[in-house]
Amino acid sequence: MRHCCQFKADDIYYLHDTDLFSSRILSIGFCPICKKPVAELIEWRFDGAMNKQTLSGINANNLVMSCQQDIVYSIKELNYKKYKSKPYGWVYGINRDSKNGKARQYACDFYGNKELIKKF
Repeated sequence: MRHCCQFKADDIYYLHDTDLFSSRILSIGFCPICKKPVAELIEWRFDGAMNKQTLSGINANNLVMSCQQDIVYSIKELNYKKYKSKPYGWVYGINRDSKNGKARQYACDFYGNKELIKKF
């Protein structure tokens, strides 16, 4: 995204297709220099032409509000679901003894997810 400088978007939303446009992407973020909200809507027409609209300030907020009904999913939501399901990435083991004398082995990751592997 570009406003006062080039910066990465805070979140990216994928939108439903319309009658005229497909592959619709809405990127939102805050400019690090002027601290204004910036929204960028990229749409592809069915004839192959790209339509790119970049707005800042109140106009960016209005664009986000107008596209709110068309949101399918966002990148932050997708990443949150990926990290909050089963152990992901580096995994370590924890062995725990219960009061009955039976042991349980868990696989844990650094995001706080835990999964039971064995009981013995």
